[in-house]
Amino acid sequence: MNLWIASHCPELASNFHSFELHEPSPSQFSGRRLQARAMAVARWQRAAQSIQEISSKLGKAPDITFFAWLDTYLGLIPAITDTIFPYPWSGLYFQPLYLRIPPKLRWMRHGILNPLSVLKSSHCPVVAVLDEGIADKLQQKLNKPVVVLTDITDESPPDMNFEIIKEIYAKAAGRKIVGLLGSLDKRKGTLTLLEVSRQASDRWFFVFAGRLAEPAFTAAELARIEEIVKANPDNCFFYLNSIPDGSRFNAVVQVCDVLYAAYENFPYSSNILTKGAIFQKPVIASKNYCMGERVEQFNLGYGIEGGNVSQCVSILERLHEELSTGSLSIQPDFEGYRHLHSIEQLRSAFQKILEFV
Repeated sequence: MNLWIASHCPELASNFHSFELHEPSPSQFSGRRLQARAMAVARWQRAAQSIQEISSKLGKAPDITFFAWLDTYLGLIPAITDTIFPYPWSGLYFQPLYLRIPPKLRWMRHGILNPLSVLKSSHCPVVAVLDEGIADKLQQKLNKPVVVLTDITDESPPDMNFEIIKEIYAKAAGRKIVGLLGSLDKRKGTLTLLEVSRQASDRWFFVFAGRLAEPAFTAAELARIEEIVKANPDNCFFYLNSIPDGSRFNAVVQVCDVLYAAYENFPYSSNILTKGAIFQKPVIASKNYCMGERVEQFNLGYGIEGGNVSQCVSILERLHEELSTGSLSIQPDFEGYRHLHSIEQLRSAFQKILEFV
């Protein structure tokens, strides 16, 4: 981090100090929920210890501590966290599941079982989220400000010299390309798109690029994926490794005609929509929830029910004709979406957070 600061903004180097915050050792408690709460306590303790050491070293106490991934600090009550961490704090609540999909058991919404309890701490003046669709609801529940951050992405120019780009173009042989990029998780629709590739017209070519999230799949599912990859179908390209950096990731985005974002049981935000807007690529996304609402609002692409193969195949058939003629049945507001999820808007959002400090 210090090297990055020195390289990108040396004139501000004296204002920045970076320190490592190590993850606590895994909890020895049995039971998933108990382990999660024990780890949350340990994380608050580790953060407090780090802040104390840093404050002593710099001779300054923080006006606010911002947790960039707040989710793993939840599951406690303010009485616990206020005692452990006596500093003002805020953070980004990445995956507010219960505000999109309420728990089936009402008793899970109260006390220490309420994942939102810790956010009611008097030490926390404001909370940040990515999903604008739940911001008002969360603000009402907490009775405190909730600021929506933008879902930014790396906008580095595509590195078209990335070795797999020529391979994709060569194997696609002029066919329209659908891409599922990033971590190839089960809930990102990996299995669904594999089946789509089997049923879709041979006018389409499918790219699967990113590390396969093996723990998300059953042994049978992994065996099926391995079988397909080994068979190396003519209409598929597999690169099952992490894409090294933003410029090479963007190169893969650039070669795609359509981005697949029909994630399953995924009510959260994803910056693949920002990628699509930047590179003006229509997306196929799951209806409803955060991503579905954004796709509909900005006409970023087409919606299907998560996991619905026939709907996806049908949309691809229609979309092929539209892309071939250069006349989409929708009018995407790529620029509007790109502006909303820009660095400039992120700065504005953080300025709002600082106003409550």
